[in-house]
Amino acid sequence: MPLWGHKESEAESGRQHGAEARSIPGWLATDPLSGVAGLLNRWAAPVLWEALDEKVTRLLVEDAVERVKLRGAKLKAAGQVGWLFLSALRTVYRKTLTQDAEIRKLRDEVVALQERQLVMKETIESAVTQGDQMEGRCTALAVPVTKQKSRQKPKMPSTVHVRALVRK
Repeated sequence: MPLWGHKESEAESGRQHGAEARSIPGWLATDPLSGVAGLLNRWAAPVLWEALDEKVTRLLVEDAVERVKLRGAKLKAAGQVGWLFLSALRTVYRKTLTQDAEIRKLRDEVVALQERQLVMKETIESAVTQGDQMEGRCTALAVPVTKQKSRQKPKMPSTVHVRALVRK
C-alpha cells in the first residue's frame, strides 16, 4: 500500500504532479523529480535553497534543515517527509557510487583493449613487412635458378620416366 493511502500508478502520479511543477520557479515538468515537487507545492509554497543549487554538501544541508523552525505535529510530519527523502537520496547515492565504480572499471578495460589493439596492429604490420622481405629474397634467389634451367636442354617429361620404370 502506498505511503499516502491510495493506489496510483507511477505514470499517472508523475504526469499529474509534474504538470503542477511547471508553475514552480526553477523546476521543469520533464525533471525526474517534478512529480515530487508538484506534490510538495500542494502542501507548502516552494522554498528555493540557492545555497544548495550550486554545490550540495552535507554541512549545507544540515544548516538548511536546522533553519526550518517547526514545533509539535508539524515537526513530526516534516521529520517523516524528511526521512522519506533522505532514504530515497541515500538509495540514489549508493546507486551512483556503484555506477561510478563500474564506469571506472569499464574505462580501464577500454584502455587495456586499446593497448592490446595497438600491439596487435604493430605485430601484423611487422609480419607483413617480414613477408614482403622474404618474398623479395625468394624472388632474388629464384630468378638465377630459373634463368639457368631455361638455358639447359629440356629433358624427357617426367611421365615418360615413370612409364619406363613401370615396363621394366
